[in-house]
Amino acid sequence: MPFSRGELRPGMDVYTSDNVYLGTLRAVLEGPPALEPSTTPGAAPAPGAFDGEALGPMPTQALGNRAPRAQSPARGYGARAALPSLGLGAIVVGRGWGGWLGRRTIPFDDILTVSLERVVLRQRAAELGIAPPS
Repeated sequence: MPFSRGELRPGMDVYTSDNVYLGTLRAVLEGPPALEPSTTPGAAPAPGAFDGEALGPMPTQALGNRAPRAQSPARGYGARAALPSLGLGAIVVGRGWGGWLGRRTIPFDDILTVSLERVVLRQRAAELGIAPPS
């Protein structure tokens, strides 16, 4: 799964799917670009093919409302450009002073979820050869 810049950052805690702490994310390694899903040509309506503003109870473009033009298909419906993708990279995780204890490199494909300050991997601790704490 490709991630964008800002989703993964150093300092995040990394856990296995059975809630065993692996360490802190120390580095994010960019990889080769991920393949983007193909799009069907002509799937979006042609620019200017539909004007919802004209259907409304009170057209507002004449009053200075620029939103109908800014949110047109030709302008991507006003969406902001997405952050650049990190490709098929990996994260470096480690514990202790300097992050050298238990240091490992984990590919993006092994990440299950990313939320706030936590990264959860798909694997359980036993699958990674780690004995869960008793």
